[in-house]
Amino acid sequence: MTALVGGVGGALGGLADVAGRRTGRRPLHPRGIVLPASLRIGDDPDAPGAVEAFSGPAVVRLSRAAGLPRPWPDVHGLAVRWERGGRAESLLLSGTGTGSLSRFLLAPRRRVVDGPFTTLMPFRTPDGPVVLAAKPTARPDGGLDVLLLSSRLRGPWYRWGVLHVDAPSAAASDDVVRFDPVLDCPSGLATYRWAAALRRPAYRHARRAAPDPGSLPW
Repeated sequence: MTALVGGVGGALGGLADVAGRRTGRRPLHPRGIVLPASLRIGDDPDAPGAVEAFSGPAVVRLSRAAGLPRPWPDVHGLAVRWERGGRAESLLLSGTGTGSLSRFLLAPRRRVVDGPFTTLMPFRTPDGPVVLAAKPTARPDGGLDVLLLSSRLRGPWYRWGVLHVDAPSAAASDDVVRFDPVLDCPSGLATYRWAAALRRPAYRHARRAAPDPGSLPW
């Protein structure tokens, strides 16, 4: 099974490599901005996939998968990176729904705040497979408040944490920051081998090209 998925991942990685070489930019999520944020996780110890409580600074990248300019709809990405005990931890989420099926399906939208995000692929936990989600809300100051949730493959969502993203400024950039949910999987969660085999080739090829900065007003 892992070998088959690895083959699919390799093929996807090859396509990403070709696209990056032809355009000279990242083939996936080329447009985005990196912003400082504050993160708190472990809010509900009874939530599926609950992790040890943590609160501290984080970095967030908001991006558009195909790099299409507004007002064209695109699949938005929300990446979060923080450090716990000197170790980097990361989450990558994409615009989806939150239903039993739609939590695994990409959903193009016009704006970051027009709908929820999920990790698409589940994490391995003592509670079984768990999917994480994010629901962003725009603040009056221009920032974002993001409610983080967890759920099993089906069923209700539980509060997992909260993320407060700073408002973009004139200095907002798309600095090269690594977000890797496989190598930097959050403490208390684990990546399935098949998920790692599917993701790694595309991530490796995508990083060879430079980002294409772009403003992402909510």
